[in-house]
Amino acid sequence: MKKIDVAYISKKINQLNKKIHRAEEQGNDNKVWWRKMKFDKLISKVKSKVKK
Repeated sequence: MKKIDVAYISKKINQLNKKIHRAEEQGNDNKVWWRKMKFDKLISKVKSKVKK
């Protein structure tokens, strides 16, 4: 099982951010929308882990 820590989530955020920008360039709004939802979820996880 993977250790879910701030560094791991940050890496996933960076990967997702690249995918969002690529989808925006291609004009695929549906992918952008779903990925931004996932992005917000990861950001909230990071904030909750940093608070602890």
